[in-house]
Amino acid sequence: MKRYFNLLFISLFFVLMRVNPALAFRLTPMTQVFAPAGNNATHAYDVVNDKDERIAVEITVVERNVDANGTESYIPAEDDFLIYPAQMILEPNTTQVVRVSWLGDPEPDQELAFRLVAEQLPINLVDPNAPIPVRPVGQVQVLLRYLGALFVRPEGVQAAVQIESVAAQSSEQGTPTVAINFINQGNASASLRDLRLSLTAQGQTINLTPDQLKGVTGYTILAGHRRSFVVPRPDALPQGPITATFEYRQD
Repeated sequence: MKRYFNLLFISLFFVLMRVNPALAFRLTPMTQVFAPAGNNATHAYDVVNDKDERIAVEITVVERNVDANGTESYIPAEDDFLIYPAQMILEPNTTQVVRVSWLGDPEPDQELAFRLVAEQLPINLVDPNAPIPVRPVGQVQVLLRYLGALFVRPEGVQAAVQIESVAAQSSEQGTPTVAINFINQGNASASLRDLRLSLTAQGQTINLTPDQLKGVTGYTILAGHRRSFVVPRPDALPQGPITATFEYRQD
């Protein structure tokens, strides 16, 4: 049975109870686009240990879903990918190349979104047979997890983002805000780069620049997904019903 779990884009968690800041690594690149078939159905990642201690790392892939509020949820997708190596022990100051291949549908009808998860494992590399301590020993070991963006994108797909609704509202503190609901009716994701938003009420239009839309501009809306945002209502925008138009840079 498929199980769901939540992750952060780059999340820190602790398992062993001792601090060791030398235990860390880097994953590059953080975003890759795969073809569903052919040579580009395989890509390479670098897992870099630039510290002075050995570390253990595991690579997995999960299917990515995002609700209208931006909360991500995941389903394991190990059957759709071949990862080699999926687990590794990295010596100090070394790099391991990891190859990831798409094994799923060679002709999907839309872009598919996943997360590549690179997670440092809580393994005692001095004594692999030593048990993981269950009680604090005075320190906290912080392990690292990266979540990369992985897309399987067939040829010819396109995003089709529209504003589904816009409405005036107030925050819990009573501050006037505007709720804007986007929908991507296309078959590819859209990144709202350099988003510019125009709000109109009673015939008067206020234009908002990317600097005024932090937290909205640059956000990726997956194919077939909705996304809701709340922005401060401009002081100069008259009261009454609001309409909105937008534009963004499409690469």
